[in-house]
Amino acid sequence: MTRPEIVTSVVKAVAAVDRVDPAKLDSLYEYIDPEILNKLYAQERGEWRFTFQYSDHQITVTHDERIFVDGILQSSEVAVRE
Repeated sequence: MTRPEIVTSVVKAVAAVDRVDPAKLDSLYEYIDPEILNKLYAQERGEWRFTFQYSDHQITVTHDERIFVDGILQSSEVAVRE
């Protein structure tokens, strides 16, 4: 996943959980500065985990490109609990 895609992926993950079009969600900028996610992904090494509130959800993004919404891993193939 490239850095610009991480912000889009977070919004799409929340939209999938809420079963709405991503355009219907509040802007991520209302909750965090998305540049934080871009800077974290720019790191070439090290493990990290970033958790924040977005809308009514707790979001966790990890160094290995995992996005959790309310503790459930969101991906196109599976959803597993954190």
